[in-house]
Amino acid sequence: MSYSIGDKIVYPMHGAGIIVDKVNKKIMDEIRCYFIVKSPVSEMVAMLPVENMDTIGIRDIMSANEADELLCKIKEMNTVELSNWNKRYRENMEKLRDGTIDEIAQIAKSLLTRDKSLSTGERKLMLNAKNAVLSEIMLAKNITLTQAEEALMESINCESEQEGQD
Repeated sequence: MSYSIGDKIVYPMHGAGIIVDKVNKKIMDEIRCYFIVKSPVSEMVAMLPVENMDTIGIRDIMSANEADELLCKIKEMNTVELSNWNKRYRENMEKLRDGTIDEIAQIAKSLLTRDKSLSTGERKLMLNAKNAVLSEIMLAKNITLTQAEEALMESINCESEQEGQD
């Protein structure tokens, strides 16, 4: 797929961003072309090699309708997972690296709902998954970080409140 400045893309492990520039850089005596991608959630700026966009898993962001569907799906997502935190961490890292937005949202939900008992590594993983989901929702729906976070937390908390009422 061909991308250009202004396109909204998803970079696995880091979430969604906007291509803000295209530059040539000389690295080890070789000039290569890179897209500069800025995340709307963090101040992260990534340089992605134009020629490798497909091989590193870059994809278009979801549509606004798909973002709404995701927020509805999150309410129904199962968060039962392994009790062994080390194995759970490895599996979640693999999903964050290679997974769909649904899998990343499930990681965010499961870790956010057990926030108090997380190891330092899992807490960092939770923030990465949450920011990946938030960045894509923000860009897909053209909303602020605060609005995206409110929508996400409402989706997550909705199910927990219903579970408590059963």
